[in-house]
Amino acid sequence: MRSSWFKRLLLSYLPIFIIVITFTFFVFFQLFSEQSRKEASNANKMLSLQAMRLVDTSLKVIDNMVVLETINSKPLKDFFKSNTNSDPYITIAAVQKLKEMITYYPLIDSIYMVRYTDGFVLSDATNSFVKDYADQDFIEQYQISKTPKWTDGRNFEQFKMIGGKQVVSLVRGSPYMKNDLGMIVINVATESLHKLTKDLYDTKNSFIQTQDTSGKLLFGSSMNEGGAEINSQYVSSYTNWKYGSGLVHGGLVRFISSLYNVWFVIGLLMIVMGLLWMIYVTRRHSKPIEQIAAKFSSYSLPIAGGGARRGKTDEFAFIESALDNILDQARQYQQKYQEDLHLRTRDLFHQLIDGGANLTLVEWELEAKPLKLPTPTGRCQMFVVEIDKYGDFCNNYSKGDQHLLKFTLRTVIEEIASKLDSRLWSEWTSASHLSVMLFETPEANLDEPTTLPQLADQVRGWTEQNLKFTITIGLGPLAEIVNEIPMSYKACMEALKYKTVLGENRLISSEDIASQGQAEVYSHLGAIRWLVQSFRTGEDHWIEEYDAWFMQLKQGLLTNDEIMNVMNYLIYFFGREVSGWSKEIQQMWAQESLPKLSEQIDNGYSLDQLREGIKPVLIELYDTIQQMRDTRQHTAMIREMRKFIELDYANPNMSLEFLGEHFKMNAKYVSKLFKENTGQKFVDFLIEMRMQEAQRLLTETTYSVQEVAERVGYTSAISFSRVFKKVVGYSPGEYRTDHLRRANG
Repeated sequence: MRSSWFKRLLLSYLPIFIIVITFTFFVFFQLFSEQSRKEASNANKMLSLQAMRLVDTSLKVIDNMVVLETINSKPLKDFFKSNTNSDPYITIAAVQKLKEMITYYPLIDSIYMVRYTDGFVLSDATNSFVKDYADQDFIEQYQISKTPKWTDGRNFEQFKMIGGKQVVSLVRGSPYMKNDLGMIVINVATESLHKLTKDLYDTKNSFIQTQDTSGKLLFGSSMNEGGAEINSQYVSSYTNWKYGSGLVHGGLVRFISSLYNVWFVIGLLMIVMGLLWMIYVTRRHSKPIEQIAAKFSSYSLPIAGGGARRGKTDEFAFIESALDNILDQARQYQQKYQEDLHLRTRDLFHQLIDGGANLTLVEWELEAKPLKLPTPTGRCQMFVVEIDKYGDFCNNYSKGDQHLLKFTLRTVIEEIASKLDSRLWSEWTSASHLSVMLFETPEANLDEPTTLPQLADQVRGWTEQNLKFTITIGLGPLAEIVNEIPMSYKACMEALKYKTVLGENRLISSEDIASQGQAEVYSHLGAIRWLVQSFRTGEDHWIEEYDAWFMQLKQGLLTNDEIMNVMNYLIYFFGREVSGWSKEIQQMWAQESLPKLSEQIDNGYSLDQLREGIKPVLIELYDTIQQMRDTRQHTAMIREMRKFIELDYANPNMSLEFLGEHFKMNAKYVSKLFKENTGQKFVDFLIEMRMQEAQRLLTETTYSVQEVAERVGYTSAISFSRVFKKVVGYSPGEYRTDHLRRANG
């Protein structure tokens, strides 16, 4: 039925489509043809103008060259001033000049000169007298008219055996302006001019023809026949020649343009035919609409804006309003049904796992059918999927990505279950928990101990391999009846409480919890106090006690909340001990150690992670406390060493070994402590003390250099002088002399 209506409508309106497309094609073709004709006409105008300018420019260049040569060329001047009896070299030089002019201007076909004194004619190829020269008539005509312009086309025959050629000639007198000694005739072949303009156009589409002042074809193509016509024509102000151009098939173009009226009439006819066809088709298709309106006539509906106009009912408005009302009601019902379906599904799931629904298996089946849920069976088993490190999951992904990943996880669980011939029902019961209800089927017998673990482990492995997070799955016991489902769900959630101890990215069942011994929280408080005590007294074995305590925690079975309470107690006990220490340690604890420990505990998701995160913070605190203790002891020791050196610096035996023996310490350790606490090496400090005293003795006493050296700890004056000059920059004698000179002015 639908195919029949489609074909009928398609075949009804297809002729109108063809008519419109055809008319559009004709209009486009006409516009394109007219535009092309205008562009061709403009191109021909530019072609004629360009050809005229090119020819005029070339001829003007030759004209200017001839004028300049008649004025400046010595060989030409000498020729016109000489006679038959003159030096033959003058003639040779003139011929050479003519050849140079032809070489420099290839457009020139030939040149000859006429000397009036004896009628001698000299060209680039021969010489003669006017009465014997082939161009005698032209020479005599010019002597009468003397018009210095380019001539019309004429036949020039220099040698009878070669024949003549069509040329245009330029005649210039010599000398310039007077013109009484002779004349120069420049011949340019019209064929050369034709070649000059031939590269400007495509001879297959356009043509150029040039006529002289008499209307004779000078060069170019004669295209007045064969359908061609001239579209543009220009007259040169320099030569008075006419330049015309046009299209080779101009007649055909004109004929096509003349069809515009025919195409217009055809277009009008097509429009009329289209209107008639639309009237016919509309009349034919209106009958089913009238039948539909008749069926809706019994439907009572108030129409906004009035349903009648001028006493007649508006059937279309009535049908539209009725259909809109029906569709709107159906849409609202469908939307409400979908919203209620989702809410009813989640509500039923929560009632089943929370124990709030006292349903029998039959009642459950009746509820599941309209909600499009899996048909429940007599027995089922629960497991809950928890996203590990959910805080990091929320920080690493946007809201949209979180929803997408959760949807992917839920879909993957359903696909894996279908591959294992299992049926399940899953719902997100919290932000990080996906609760799944696995139903028993003939293919998946829940009595087999591998059914649920196999499904759960495949889900866990796929998530770890393909997604950027891991999951921990809590497995509940088998529920024989509907009322045991809450117990199975509660067992799943209870199993997940021990994830911190048992580890993430694994399966945890109620059997795993029952098989391990329960540990009391209070049993760990004493271990914490002992650990803190060892830490406070500075015993290095506190790290072994720390690791042993975490091993004890791992062997026990505390819930996640209990582990957090134990960790918080650890921080509390450390803080209480630190409160009795120095202000520096208390400040370091409050500003550095306590925030780091709190951050590690808040972000810790397993015992191993907590152990590895807390340990470096405590080690850093321990090392700092020990360093402070050592620093206080060493500072006092170094202070005593400095006083000892200041009092006994004149002792020649003063050295690191001497200090070490005096203070019962290793010499290398003394050097290290001295450098760390004073920032200066022991040797540099001793030399500085000695040199300061030496400068005082040299300026305030009359002791000799040897005596000064002995008083500051040197047995040799040479050694003393070398060290003094290295430190002060002067020898002891120079230093004393310089001081006395400055003191005396």
